Amino acid sequence: MPSTLIESVQTVVPTLSIADRQVLAALLFAPKFSASAGQLRTILGLKAVVQVNGTMGRIGRKLHEALGVHPDGLAIGEYEWWTVVALGQTTKDRGFVWQLREDVVTGLLALGYSISGDASPNEVINQEQLIEGAVRQVTVNAYERNPVARVRCIEAHGTSCSACEFDFGAIYGASAEGFIHVHHIKPLALIGEQYEVNPIEDLRPVCPNCHAVIHMTNPPRTIEEVKALMLENN
Repeated sequence: MPSTLIESVQTVVPTLSIADRQVLAALLFAPKFSASAGQLRTILGLKAVVQVNGTMGRIGRKLHEALGVHPDGLAIGEYEWWTVVALGQTTKDRGFVWQLREDVVTGLLALGYSISGDASPNEVINQEQLIEGAVRQVTVNAYERNPVARVRCIEAHGTSCSACEFDFGAIYGASAEGFIHVHHIKPLALIGEQYEVNPIEDLRPVCPNCHAVIHMTNPPRTIEEVKALMLENN
């Protein structure tokens, strides 16, 4: 049994559904790891706030089952399940807002998540609007990206790699189903200004390997060029 909340996150999160992991990723995207249920619903394109509320409670209960205790030492009945995952408070402008617990953030980062929501360090959040391009300092200079655009890209193109057709779920099973990087066809670093991204035309799902090969050159290779490399060497 995991002895810390960090270890519980590392044990439980890989077993969660794609939808549940997306809620955690969206909170990890958000400034100070904090967002309201309404903001998360908008970011993820969900139909109702209750879906977010249910997810937070479900994740909290699973973490509690793995850990065996509440992070603050509270007895069962003295708290809501979501408090295992996050702290929360009511605000005047956004209503009730969640903030991921520090140990939950640490556990997600240990799993390979980043503030971009996956293991790739060059994607970060620009919340709610489909505007991309603003630079900010993370561990590297990165261009802000919107998770709404990511979700719409995947809805349009699926979760198989656009270059090699690799599908994580088909190979690794349910725990990896839906995992994929999203590649920006037009490099934001070359644009140097904000613009409205078209998730269907501008973005493509690619596996980490193909994503790395794309960015081995400057300017990056196209998906078609990566496909040609595979044909030449196989």
